[in-house]
Amino acid sequence: MANFAVIDGNDVINTIVAESKAIAEEITGLTCIEFETESAEIGGTYADGTFTKRKPYPSWVLVDNNWAPPVAAPDFDENNPMIFTWNEETVSWDSTPITPPTE
Repeated sequence: MANFAVIDGNDVINTIVAESKAIAEEITGLTCIEFETESAEIGGTYADGTFTKRKPYPSWVLVDNNWAPPVAAPDFDENNPMIFTWNEETVSWDSTPITPPTE
């Protein structure tokens, strides 16, 4: 059995597990491309032999076939550890202090 991305135009609209590409295409009626685990996802695209994952946020840009934030993530500071999460409203990173476990 193999994993296939079901392609409509350049869009990955579904994924299917089938014994062969011919069977996958017969079942779906669409073009199917075999892929390795996690290289294709619904909502992503397929072009020029490459899968691109779906865009995580409207402001992110495609760099070397990977989505990247328009603002680089802050560097980790072991003296002041933080968890950083993307905030699309402000187009910036929010930080939350990491609280050490209490004994």
